[in-house]
Amino acid sequence: MMAILRTKFLLLARQPASFIITTVIICVFAYVLGLGSQTKLPVAVYSDLSQQRTDAILEELQKIPEKEFTLYGESEAITRVEEGKNVLALHLMEGGFELITSPDFMEAPLVRNQVNTAYIKATQKESIINATAIDQQERVEELFSQASNNPIFHLRYSSFANEDQFIWDSKLHSLFGFSLFMVIYTVANCVHYLIMERRNHIWDRLTISSLGKTKIYFSNILYSFLLGYLQILLVLFIFHYLVGVDFHGGFYKALLLVVPYLLCIVSLAIFIASVVTTPGRFNAIITVIAVPFAMLGGAYWPLEIVTSEAILALSYISPITYGLELLNGATIYQNTFQDLILPLAVLLFMAVVLMGIGINVMEKREQKI
Repeated sequence: MMAILRTKFLLLARQPASFIITTVIICVFAYVLGLGSQTKLPVAVYSDLSQQRTDAILEELQKIPEKEFTLYGESEAITRVEEGKNVLALHLMEGGFELITSPDFMEAPLVRNQVNTAYIKATQKESIINATAIDQQERVEELFSQASNNPIFHLRYSSFANEDQFIWDSKLHSLFGFSLFMVIYTVANCVHYLIMERRNHIWDRLTISSLGKTKIYFSNILYSFLLGYLQILLVLFIFHYLVGVDFHGGFYKALLLVVPYLLCIVSLAIFIASVVTTPGRFNAIITVIAVPFAMLGGAYWPLEIVTSEAILALSYISPITYGLELLNGATIYQNTFQDLILPLAVLLFMAVVLMGIGINVMEKREQKI
């Protein structure tokens, strides 16, 4: 069995083009669709305040999501808005601020509320000190320092959501969707060689050797699984450690929960290989079912936005539906393994059924020959 695995990995090392190409395609599509569209709104800032106060307010402003605040001189900031380089400029003044916006910018009220909150937080301490009598200001500063170092009580922030609430993360959705979709072709390419071996009677030579059929089947299944898992492993590691995608603390859980999906895809490929007679038909069927599976399973768009009852009903036949449910549950929704029992069980059930039928059909066809 190890000899077969070694041979297959040597063949992969000699012809790695398809594996590399599909891996690159996953990374490119996931980055372009998930990360490329996530640009921050640039905001030009100019200030009448001292450098220290300006820096303090800018530090608080940078915490506002999807906004990027950059300090300019007054004339340059206004010119950037006039020329269309920025749709928004922020003027920091004593006792407040003002927004300079382009005529077609419709989010000014939202930005105003966000800036107002950050401005208040940044100037709160200074306002309290200034409102205190001069002879007491030093004492107030000491109290602020003591309260910061030794708070009387601690606040813990938590959130809750009902089980039907939809949380959208375009980065993770594109990454997971295209990974689960493209790995179908990687696994199918491995099983494709199994059909070639049977067609060229290499399989017959193996079956009459000292190797048993169980070891031959297992080595082919294991190779297909390992190559698919290696591809997903590479992609997820690239996006987690190099690109910096946030997996919400579920990165390693996601690596574990992708296993049942891969087992299901390997079983599906074995089943298709058992009912076709030529590599061309196998490739055609894989192409015909992979794209619909991706569309029905939510790889291109989330199923939560689909309103058609027929499409939602058909989505239950796609393994990608359950694969995404597992990965999203492990990361975005931070579910426990107990919460993910249903999609996990469905994928394992599909894997067992398809694998059992596929191997039985292969054996019966071989006996007829």
